[in-house]
Amino acid sequence: MCELVLEIEEAFGISLADEQAERIITVGDLYAAVLVATADKTRNPDVCLSARTFYELRRYWRLHINDANSPARIGPSTNVSDALPSSRRRETWTRMASDLNLRFPKLRRPLPVSLFGLIASAVAAIICFVSLEPLSSLGISILFGVLTFVFSLALFRSLTVSFATLPRESFTTFRGLTEQLMAKNGAKLADRHDAFSSRDVWTILRLVLMDQLGVDRDKITPDAHLVRDLGYD
Repeated sequence: MCELVLEIEEAFGISLADEQAERIITVGDLYAAVLVATADKTRNPDVCLSARTFYELRRYWRLHINDANSPARIGPSTNVSDALPSSRRRETWTRMASDLNLRFPKLRRPLPVSLFGLIASAVAAIICFVSLEPLSSLGISILFGVLTFVFSLALFRSLTVSFATLPRESFTTFRGLTEQLMAKNGAKLADRHDAFSSRDVWTILRLVLMDQLGVDRDKITPDAHLVRDLGYD
């Protein structure tokens, strides 16, 4: 529960006491706890936070990114890849996050690059294991093999950061990107647009749960058990 609670606290700008978090069993329990913790953050309930977030994103795109090769207009269903040229997407992504002062979701590496990293790390781990196995116990050889895999993969990821230019499945469109921004910056966006309601709390909470637990939106209901129904470990 700790990692999930930390992400929720970050999104809503709140703090949940440990004893309070321990009593959370269902999504409804979590929603109720967040509602209490955000009671003083309530803003204009007639303003749609997701719409305001999308308009802010689109306005930035029009002012700083739009060029001759971009789509004629940006709508919720517009593909992020079409609107942000791949040649400078990572640079643009970083600049957008800085200029808008928001936590942006991370871009991913192409599948072949990720697979190569896994295979190379596995090969390095096997070589380490085979080299050490005759000289030490099986447990020590396995331990160093695992450490070699972890270190090799971390090194590979640090060396291939520039290859991470693709939107993840959850934000291939501007609608998805808007949702991801809400999930990661709920409290900040609420203050910025003077828009926050119980509906927004529920929307952001579902987005955080979807992102953290990798479950479908339809499965996240007030009665859903976090462990038994949503598979939270």
